[in-house]
Amino acid sequence: MSRYLMKKKSAFAITGVNLAYWFGALMYWELLLRMSVFGLSGAKMLYVPGFTAVTALIFVLGLSFVPRKGNFAANLVLSLAMTFLYGSQMVYNFVFGTLYSVSLMQQGGAAVTSFWKETLMTMWEELPWLALLLIPVAVLLVFRKKLAQFFAPSRWFCRCACAAAGVLLYVAMTLLLMQGKDQTFSDYYYYSSPTIATNITAERFGLITAFRLELVGSGLKAPEETYYVPPVETEPPETESETQPGETVPEIPQGNNVLDIDFAELSSQTDNKKRLSINEYCAASPGTNKNEYTGMLSDYNLIVLCAESFSSAAIHPEATPTLYKMANEGFVFENYYNTFPNTTTDGEYALLQGLYPDNTRGKGASTLYATRRSYLPFTLGNIFREQRGIESFGYHNYTGEYYGRDESHPNMGYTMKFAGDGMEFTNDWPASDLEMMEQSVDDYINREQFNVYYMTFSGHYMYNRSTNLMVEKNWSVVEDLPYSETCRAYLSCHVELDKALEYLLRRLEEAGIADKTAIVIAGDHYPYGLSDKQYSELIGQELDVFSKQKSSLIFWVGGMEEPVAVEEYCCNVDVLPTILNLWGFDFDSRMLAGTDVFSDGPHMAVLVDKSFATDKVYYQAGIRKAHYRVDESELPEGYLENMIQLVKTKFSISADIFNTAYYNYVFGKDEVKIDGYGWISN
Repeated sequence: MSRYLMKKKSAFAITGVNLAYWFGALMYWELLLRMSVFGLSGAKMLYVPGFTAVTALIFVLGLSFVPRKGNFAANLVLSLAMTFLYGSQMVYNFVFGTLYSVSLMQQGGAAVTSFWKETLMTMWEELPWLALLLIPVAVLLVFRKKLAQFFAPSRWFCRCACAAAGVLLYVAMTLLLMQGKDQTFSDYYYYSSPTIATNITAERFGLITAFRLELVGSGLKAPEETYYVPPVETEPPETESETQPGETVPEIPQGNNVLDIDFAELSSQTDNKKRLSINEYCAASPGTNKNEYTGMLSDYNLIVLCAESFSSAAIHPEATPTLYKMANEGFVFENYYNTFPNTTTDGEYALLQGLYPDNTRGKGASTLYATRRSYLPFTLGNIFREQRGIESFGYHNYTGEYYGRDESHPNMGYTMKFAGDGMEFTNDWPASDLEMMEQSVDDYINREQFNVYYMTFSGHYMYNRSTNLMVEKNWSVVEDLPYSETCRAYLSCHVELDKALEYLLRRLEEAGIADKTAIVIAGDHYPYGLSDKQYSELIGQELDVFSKQKSSLIFWVGGMEEPVAVEEYCCNVDVLPTILNLWGFDFDSRMLAGTDVFSDGPHMAVLVDKSFATDKVYYQAGIRKAHYRVDESELPEGYLENMIQLVKTKFSISADIFNTAYYNYVFGKDEVKIDGYGWISN
């Protein structure tokens, strides 16, 4: 009997030491990741210890079956694997400003190949963080002789105890989450919804749990997503005309920007619940109204640039005078925000398609790439061709294979050229925007009317003279400016974009068509290569959660005598419907998440975590806090809740339009079906 008790005590000691090591190591890695990525402030960490303990119990249970001879080695290998996982996330975040998702792992090889210089330099610069990650492994090696006796197979009753404890703890965490089941943007919502980005779930629940949620889901019923149709605003009373006798009053187009679609008939052709819900939403929504700006630029040429890491910080009267000039002419957007803190493909998708991307997808399996075989009737390349018979041209000064732009962009209607495929550059990292402009303008400038798209590259991180050739090339322009070296390097990169635009404007003027051309410039994401302190230094003000994402949308219109101020709050997705209205295209505003800024709204700037800003309120979704810009008593009844529901609808309907190939179904095109990584024909 005493011998049995001694064995039992030894078994519990083995299990206890193993559990203490793994819980301690995992929590240590989680805390390091949190400090390096999110900082100590941010979302509550209530659930991280609980789910980390569940993971530790699973590890200990699995390792308990490894024979004694190889048990310590198995623990060491798993520790090294975890060190690599957390370390790679740190490095990826330092380079790209985000954590990578499970789906992004397939892009890992291409990322390392393309960004190897930045990756190596980042690893060197952030070596203290990476060294700290090795402490659990160092503990194993230093105390190997003492610990080896505890890393051994366990007894059946200890295994049962681990399994039971893991199940009970998981159930307890789930019950705790369910306490907020009916609250808007609760922890339950972020845990159970399949549309949440890796950064958000990792911050709230830990990295391992975030990966588990992406791979197998939560096992909980996600909050029911219903599409919300905002109430129709009462039209303002007509006012007496102030026109003078004999003055011609321009006729304002009547009606809304919608197409003649029989949604009841469409619903009879499908049993897909999401398609049926979109039909119901579109049938109930009036769409946005046509207005005095409808068709204003119908005979204008259009050039759109999605500019790498472009922001208000890139606009400087001395360093980037062309950007400065263009930013203060044409339509001047005073409340434009960039939805995305990182991820080029998401910002590009929102700009080009007027929809929000599926947040669960990484760059390797991005929403942009996954639309490469679907019908996209409202993209500028396709709509210019189908409604005006005008060919559209697209250019990018990096390889077309990276992120699959060689497939996605032709499907949006562009005749594309890339680095190594139609264009050649003197250097490849980053390649010159000016050289891209010099090699492309002759393709379209002599046409009667044209539509052109550029995805620029010169503004890419890292912002230093040793690795970024654009910084060194333009350093003389910025070296005497009163900013830190990194800030001057950021500006130096955008000097190259400024030179490209200077060249473009000169060519347009020489061809006599500058006054019939509009140029739109939007950033793909916040310049994550700058710290908050550095960004504040450039824009001259302290940052908060909203001012950090406030950016500049340049909408330069040749021949416009006076600038027109646009005060409506807006963001990436609103650019496409605004352009479609200005050029007088026939489109259906109900099928886009964005809103024409000249329509009757409602207007809002939306961030990726579903926070938003309007002229009345800033709302932080992550902590469910509203900052009112007007007295609450002045707001219409239910205003805040209506706006929250509208934001959720914008994201959910965007994902459902994408995931069901809704446009193919509505416009009678061939059916396509989506899997985890791309489109497959039915």
